[in-house]
Amino acid sequence: MKCRRCRKDASAQFCEDCGARLDVTELGEAEQQRVSWVLEHVSDVVSVVGQDGIIQYESPSVERLLGWRPEELLGRHVLDYVHPDDVARVSAAIARRIADPAPVNPPTEFRVRARDGSWRVLAAMSRVTRDEGGAVSLVVTSRDVTEQRALEDRLRYALRMQSIAQLATATAHEINNPLAVLLAHLAILDRNAPPSLRIGKMVEAAKRIRDIVDRMTRIRRVEMVPLASAALPEMLDIWKSSEAGEAPRAGEADRHP
Repeated sequence: MKCRRCRKDASAQFCEDCGARLDVTELGEAEQQRVSWVLEHVSDVVSVVGQDGIIQYESPSVERLLGWRPEELLGRHVLDYVHPDDVARVSAAIARRIADPAPVNPPTEFRVRARDGSWRVLAAMSRVTRDEGGAVSLVVTSRDVTEQRALEDRLRYALRMQSIAQLATATAHEINNPLAVLLAHLAILDRNAPPSLRIGKMVEAAKRIRDIVDRMTRIRRVEMVPLASAALPEMLDIWKSSEAGEAPRAGEADRHP
């Protein structure tokens, strides 16, 4: 026996209360046209996936979003189009959804292959439905969040780079005071002591530190050193990050060893 909503709302394809699938062929021509128009123009993609993962229905909007015509996807397994790194997560989400058909469920994000070979990020929510024979299907609503996620990634990267630059500048200011004292004493030692190769190397090393600290106070962007091994942490490339490609300031060239 259908619920009251099923009996009252003849325009629905799936009952939101009991999850029963309604036969669209029972609708009048006007109602069918209205349903088709909505499914064609809605921005999200509406899919029906069987318990075995086979695609039973795709709304026309899938062509606008992914380039696939709906008929090209029917009868195919939904995981055939999911990114290999996301297959396990999507499989687990489907199993979890069927086991717990609660009305509200958090969206699952995954990458799906478009017709042109690119990958789009979808955020999908689903409802469990049963036909009159008791067969279980998922009605999935998917929204394209590719650009949103890309923007969020760029924002996180920019904030991370800003933090690195601020840390480098603060560190440089902390080093400057003791470095000035060290350079002053080395200059006195170099002037008063007998000529010594060791003292000369110490002076050159201190000047090298001064150059690095000076660069750290003039960071304009963040360039990272390419890693020789994935096990190594990322490092800031001081020279490329501080006015890379510009001519050294007056006297700067003479300070480089």
